[in-house]
Amino acid sequence: MHLRPLDFPRDAEALSAFDAGYDTHLLYRVERQGLAFALVEERRAEPFRKRYDAEGFAEDVEDADFALAAVAEDGSLAGFACVRLEEWNRSAELSALFVAPAHKGQGLGRRLLDEATTFARASDARCLWLETQSSNHPAISFYLKSGFAFSGLNTALYDPRETAPEEVALFFSQPLGA
Repeated sequence: MHLRPLDFPRDAEALSAFDAGYDTHLLYRVERQGLAFALVEERRAEPFRKRYDAEGFAEDVEDADFALAAVAEDGSLAGFACVRLEEWNRSAELSALFVAPAHKGQGLGRRLLDEATTFARASDARCLWLETQSSNHPAISFYLKSGFAFSGLNTALYDPRETAPEEVALFFSQPLGA
């Protein structure tokens, strides 16, 4: 496995065919409590399945200040990460981090995240932040183990015609010391 810059349009075909998603029996239900919210871990009998539309990946890459590909020995795209810098508040957004199913659990996500964090630090960003869905328990667990902290939510971010009612936008951030 080697890492290299993700190049659009060179990688357009691999991105359009990239299998990104997750299956989970655990998710976080958002409960409103007056002016506060609580995230309640919930186990489902049937798995929640989410597949991302690969059409959006090209936009992630084109909008990124940093885009990195993880390429498997056979030349296939095993994963990728994108970071977008926000000058107005000196933050860096981890706008994409995906690992193909065949490569999950091998430390690839950690490698991609480490490279994204190194880029953000070198760019003088004061924090690295991201958004994921309340249904994405695997990603939430990964980010929490990686030093991110829950920093907020948005109950109206997603179009209800395109997402399940269980999906609420959760935000996580990690200070970078800058």
